[in-house]
Amino acid sequence: MLILAIESSCDEFSVAIMKDKKIVANIISSQIKDHVIYGGVVPELASRLHVENFSSVIINALSDSNVKINEIQYIAYTDKPGLIGSLIIGRLVAKTLGLYLNIPTMALNHMEGHIYSANIENKFEYPVLSLVVSGGHTQIQYLEKPLSFEVIGTTVDDAIGECFDKVARQLGLSYPGGPEIDKLSIDGDENAYKFPEINLVDKYNYSFSGLKTASLNIISKSKKDNSFNLKNFCASFQKAAINYLVKNFEKAIIEYKPRSISLAGGVSANKVLRNRIFSIGNKYNIFKILVPDLKYCTDNAAMIAELCNEYINYNN
Repeated sequence: MLILAIESSCDEFSVAIMKDKKIVANIISSQIKDHVIYGGVVPELASRLHVENFSSVIINALSDSNVKINEIQYIAYTDKPGLIGSLIIGRLVAKTLGLYLNIPTMALNHMEGHIYSANIENKFEYPVLSLVVSGGHTQIQYLEKPLSFEVIGTTVDDAIGECFDKVARQLGLSYPGGPEIDKLSIDGDENAYKFPEINLVDKYNYSFSGLKTASLNIISKSKKDNSFNLKNFCASFQKAAINYLVKNFEKAIIEYKPRSISLAGGVSANKVLRNRIFSIGNKYNIFKILVPDLKYCTDNAAMIAELCNEYINYNN
């Protein structure tokens, strides 16, 4: 089976080729340099750049995989959630190719794709509990069996990545803020600044607005008395945010008793969070602990190809 997958939910346009269940190409056209001057993604600009870039991304993916376009047997694309304009471009490209080649197309969910990014190089043992963390989403999802997605926890306001970006903006750091905070945290004292303990919302839901407000108050106060230290603050903020993430996830592990746990989404590239997931998995003797390779953490089409392959196999 040869699958061509398209991911265009935000500011990356990505095309992947999967051949016989293996990713043989995963090309990503990133627009970060075009949006950084605005401090975040500008939806209309993202859509226009997708139109400019999609043809070269497809050509490069076919070249890298040594596959001809008429050999493709299936096309998958991200249908939701995401920026409407960006999603429409990906859908139009996928549908046009599908009609031209007279092959089926499959509309897939972006969040489900992120979850299966951890399944590309290592396979799930079910049931699976997945912590999905990105700029737009923070979720805990439970999969009792393949493709049985159940959201048991989500954010009621800001996502974890959005919180990182907003705090980074107040610190004068460039967009995206998460990697910048992670980098500065390495040489910082994570106990230098005290954050109020964040209360859990409902059962497994999150709220990051309190952490964001506390961060802004600490920055303002410590700058006024000239006691502010950027690296120490980043380390302390990151510790508070990740402790909160893990606290809920650990509660879910105790209740659901999964055989596998996984991490997914752009924030899954955070070094401290990746280490904490392995620590918590070992603490509860989890059968498998899966985190995606760094190249599959941010938005990419390989995860859509993997998800497509899973649906094809499961339905057959």
